[in-house]
Amino acid sequence: MKRYLIIFLICLPLFGFHVMAQDSYIGFSLGTSMPKGDFASSEEMFADGYAIPGFTVQFEGFYYPVSIIGIGGILDFGSLYANRDVYLEQLLDYAYNVSDIPLSGIPPDVTEVDFESGFWNYVNLFAGPEISIPFGRFQAGVRALGGLSMVVYPKREMYYMEGQDDLEALVKGTTVKLGYTYGGSLLYLSRGGTGLKLSADYLHSSAGYDFELNMLSDAETFSDTEAGDIDIEALSVTLGFFYVF
Repeated sequence: MKRYLIIFLICLPLFGFHVMAQDSYIGFSLGTSMPKGDFASSEEMFADGYAIPGFTVQFEGFYYPVSIIGIGGILDFGSLYANRDVYLEQLLDYAYNVSDIPLSGIPPDVTEVDFESGFWNYVNLFAGPEISIPFGRFQAGVRALGGLSMVVYPKREMYYMEGQDDLEALVKGTTVKLGYTYGGSLLYLSRGGTGLKLSADYLHSSAGYDFELNMLSDAETFSDTEAGDIDIEALSVTLGFFYVF
């Protein structure tokens, strides 16, 4: 899909000389953010995101200095839910069977464990080109943008007491890295200079985290730590308003 989008962006100006000029615009949209790939998977505790769909808010503006080719940017915020129950089951299984912490027996039921899980949050500031073709009161475009992406890993805290031993876990992280997005939009312009905009955009970024698992006992303390990155892939579908200038 990326290859076809790049070819389209390169070739479109070659046959766009007879297309009438379109409007520059600023807009605001709301919609849903749907995780994809490893970000949505819930099989590998240290590689998957356990994310489920949430919402996104988007501000954008594009200026067209020449026909069909514009330049602009997007500022968007997204918040996605995290599948807490599946993650907790796998965390307990890891603590009792995989880690270096000496635990024995069967992992407790998830209802017996104190566990809190936050949300996936991201803020993106991207800039880049957009190519758009007007037809009647409509304007259809494609864009590819890149820039800074800040992703907040959902803070996960677990506490469980087994006899004289306390089992604790903490996972968190905030990452600022380069990311990119590409997608398309369809705008409908009213006679008053405002209109409706439907967009679909694919986001790619990454998030880092720090994982710490501790068992505290009267005799000594055992710890297990990990650190890593998770690929962030999400498809956002938004509907909103725009104003031409």
